[in-house]
Amino acid sequence: MAELTMPRLSDTMSEGSIARWLKKPGDRIEKGDIVAEIETDKATMELEAFESGFLTEIRIQEGQIVPIGEVIGMIGAEAGATAAPAPAPAPAAATAAAPQPDTAATPSGSEQVETEEGATTAEQRNAAEAEQQASAQVDVAAAKVDAGVTQQAATNSSNDKVKASPLARRMAEELGIDLSKIQGTGPGGRIIKENIEAAATEGRANINTTAAPTATSPAAVPAETKAPAPAPAPAPAPAPAPAPKVAGEVVPMSRMRRAIANAMTAAKPGVPHIYVTAEIDMGAAMALRTQIAESGAGKISVNDMVVKAAAKALKKFPAINSSFAQTGDGQPGIVTHEQINVSVAVATDGGLMAVVVRDTDKKSIGTIGGEVREMAGRARDGKTKQSDLEGATFQTSNLGMFDVVEFVSIITVPQAASLAIGAVRETPVVRDGAIVVGQMMNVTLSADHRVADGVIVAQFLQELRKLLEAPMSLLV
Repeated sequence: MAELTMPRLSDTMSEGSIARWLKKPGDRIEKGDIVAEIETDKATMELEAFESGFLTEIRIQEGQIVPIGEVIGMIGAEAGATAAPAPAPAPAAATAAAPQPDTAATPSGSEQVETEEGATTAEQRNAAEAEQQASAQVDVAAAKVDAGVTQQAATNSSNDKVKASPLARRMAEELGIDLSKIQGTGPGGRIIKENIEAAATEGRANINTTAAPTATSPAAVPAETKAPAPAPAPAPAPAPAPAPKVAGEVVPMSRMRRAIANAMTAAKPGVPHIYVTAEIDMGAAMALRTQIAESGAGKISVNDMVVKAAAKALKKFPAINSSFAQTGDGQPGIVTHEQINVSVAVATDGGLMAVVVRDTDKKSIGTIGGEVREMAGRARDGKTKQSDLEGATFQTSNLGMFDVVEFVSIITVPQAASLAIGAVRETPVVRDGAIVVGQMMNVTLSADHRVADGVIVAQFLQELRKLLEAPMSLLV
């Protein structure tokens, strides 16, 4: 018998929930089969079986949140399937379903009830009436379920034809929301998570404001149960005026937004940041990018070139590719990472995710660009893999596509640095005593001052500038 536990699927994950079980108790499972979908603070990921056997037990049901390492199911050699225990039947239902004796027990003395052959005692009549009432209730409940299933099926069929993100589609299915009636605000009118949350909130508001009989109104209380009006109570003392509140509805954070908030709160006060900015002449890099595209060798982005240059600079300055840590006896220490794994921030409907290019220094610019685009696509579709998010040793974040000239980024623990990349812009520069138009880009490195000093940070940026201003070095 082997345990299925809640896995750690990202560096920031501390808990997860079962989004969906893909196997049921008693099913045969082969090693590598997808058993369930796990929803983490970043995305919904697939849980693979680590050995073959039968799913004998499901301990954590869909929607439940548990910490990493918690046992969520069991795999055994035999199909002795067990599921979560079902609730015991209600006493009334058990009484109604219990068989009744053909004749009532004959009490002694004056309590004896005399009946002719085939007649029904009072006890049997009561039991028969109770059974009829229970049967009627079951029929009504079944009719409601059938109607609900029909309505949900119609909604699901309509939802399949609407452009929506996977997360939004799943939320709509769970809440019974018709996507065709929602206006999407995502790219190209795509319906995103925030649109579903707004529709759910609006639906609750409509329910709350609909006029309905209250528990004390005449329509809500049957005539036979009305009690005489109580004597008027003395007027209560005036309550103090409530404190003014901020206007607007408070909407709970999504799990991803909470994780981002926790990570940033832990990093900003916990890590002593220093910020150093450098300006880089990107004229030669932009010319090389154009030559590569015109040669038919494929398209590369400015970000691909910066990521490659950062990886090469990290190899020369390993202090930036390090982490602050604790030694075995609890003393502060520094871990210098052997691998150079550069993460790239990707915008999704739920927030930023950082996908990781492993061994970045050993890969070509084209390979780096292809991996980033593939992982970014999975992140936006909610199909991120565990390997896409873990193991980063250095972080990059690019807002150049939004014409942002310069910004600073927050370090993601346990990394020691984060590179903020601005837009490449045409601006006047002085060359050989003459003013010419240059293509300039600002980059800012945020660094953990416990690990690296300002001089090391400045030297790293000098190396980054040298590589990007002589970009042929990035191809070898």
